[in-house]
Amino acid sequence: MKSGSVFRSHRKRSFAILGLLALVVIGVSVVAASYDKGVHWHPNLSVTRNGNPYTVPANIGIDSSLWKDHSLDQYGIGMAPLHTHDTSGKIHVEVNTSHRDFTLHEFLAIWGQPGDGSSIDGHRVTSLTVDGAQQASPTGDVVLKDGQKIAMTLSA
Repeated sequence: MKSGSVFRSHRKRSFAILGLLALVVIGVSVVAASYDKGVHWHPNLSVTRNGNPYTVPANIGIDSSLWKDHSLDQYGIGMAPLHTHDTSGKIHVEVNTSHRDFTLHEFLAIWGQPGDGSSIDGHRVTSLTVDGAQQASPTGDVVLKDGQKIAMTLSA
């Protein structure tokens, strides 16, 4: 009879441990589901001047000489949250949050251009097109989105 009561106490302990384990698994699942993984998008910026392509430099937001504005550093992952890797014009939006929009003007500021989008390397922006649609103002700001095509035309 004594062995039966020991068996029952082990069974109760086993159920308690299983119940606690189930609560931990549920808690971890809820936290993981609400964790903000951020975003990794690729809008594309093409710039022309006098009808010719104007190169968007590689390593904007990575190379210190092309990383002038650090106001968004808290959203980055070891480099500026808005950066380039090559001269293709692909902007990498690699940020640790999905709860904030990032803009073309912020990218330009990181690059060291006027944050109002008025010029690039001293050449006035005369036209701004997003996904084929002409923007009302050539210096209007654009919220960056994945796959977006942004075209800027510069004065001579």
